[in-house]
Amino acid sequence: MKGWQQVMAAWLLLAGSMVQAAETTLGGVPVAVTLTNLPKITVEKPGGGWYDTVTLSNSAGSDITRYRAQVPIEVKIRNERDFRVSLMNPLVLTHETQPGLAFTTEEVAFGRDAGSLLALGTAPVDFSNPAVVGDTSMGSYLLSVLARQPLGVLGTISGNYVGQLVLMFEVKV
Repeated sequence: MKGWQQVMAAWLLLAGSMVQAAETTLGGVPVAVTLTNLPKITVEKPGGGWYDTVTLSNSAGSDITRYRAQVPIEVKIRNERDFRVSLMNPLVLTHETQPGLAFTTEEVAFGRDAGSLLALGTAPVDFSNPAVVGDTSMGSYLLSVLARQPLGVLGTISGNYVGQLVLMFEVKV
């Protein structure tokens, strides 16, 4: 391809940010270029932003050794509706000052509501937002964490426990 043809092709590729089609003739060779916006996923708490901390509570149910947190999440995807979620690493909640004490993570789950939660692991789990409206689909979901306190006498295991929950959200194209 000659230099001016390369410049013309590059200009056509960079000319717009929305879906566009251009057809032109370069030296007797017909060229058609279509530009598209790739899917883009945004994951946030309702109203925007993200959670600095998620606090587990043992106030629900009769088993006070089980702690749970459930937080709402919105997933918005431009030009797509299917996505997958996976855990990057197992969730480990350890005592701030006594690292030998750790909660047993029973489940990290994700779904539309408490009745449709699917357990997450390192293998991706597929989800779908409702149909695309305009160019963006949006779904409301629930992230749930369930963990059991370490064994021991209450006074010896009390304290703050910390850990990192790292999730991967990917557009399924």
